[in-house]
Order: sequence, then C-alpha cells, then structure tokens
Amino acid sequence: MTQAAYTQRDKGVGWITFASLMLGFAGTLTLIDGIVALAKSKFYVGDAVYVFGDVRTWGWILLIVGVLQLLAAFAVFSGSGMARWFGVGVAALNGIAQLMFMPAYPWWAMAVFAIDVLIIYALVAYGGVDYADA
Repeated sequence: MTQAAYTQRDKGVGWITFASLMLGFAGTLTLIDGIVALAKSKFYVGDAVYVFGDVRTWGWILLIVGVLQLLAAFAVFSGSGMARWFGVGVAALNGIAQLMFMPAYPWWAMAVFAIDVLIIYALVAYGGVDYADA
C-alpha cells in the first residue's frame, strides 16, 4: 500500500467517525428541540409564522427526525453503504426540517443546519473509502 492510499484511507476513517458522532450530536439536539417544542412551546419565538402547522406540529416532526438521526449514527458505525446513504438522507431531511423550523429559533436552526451540511459532506466525500476493516 502506498503512502497516498494509506493517508486517504485514514482521512476517510476520520471523516466517517466525525460524521457518525455528529449524526448522534445533531440527533440529540433535534430530539431536544422536539421535546421542548412539545412540552414548553413558550421557549420559542411567540409570533412565529410557519409554512404549515404550528410549534407543536414541528415538535413532533423534529422528534421523529431526531430519533432517525440517532439510529443513523449507530448504523454508520457498522460500515455498510446502505447505512451511509441512510445517514445522508436523514441529515438532508433534518437540514430541511431545521430550515422550516427557523422562524421559531433562527440561530439554533442555522447552527444545526451547518452540522448537517458537514455530515453530508463527510458521508458523500469519504463514505466510499473502504473503512469497515480499518
């Protein structure tokens, strides 16, 4: 194995580990968003106007997406290609959900959206590297 191939493989393993951890982190944050929206909706902006629904509707959506992200975080650790694409799909779904939830808490939604973009980059750019037996 050449030095360039070894470096590429190590870089891929690092990015996939980062993506898995960030999927878990973003999933936890999204889960907390959903729980807070369901339990204490006065925490968010009061007169926010959403494309559809209200804070409680988006609380349920975020709760479900957060659980899916946590499942994807554990699945990506397995090293399968299907788990990688599931992680990309769930991160994209969470990114869209965060952008739609932006009227409630704009800076937080943008921060979680940025994490989702990094997750998608890591899984798409370095997910194809053979990292399962690294």
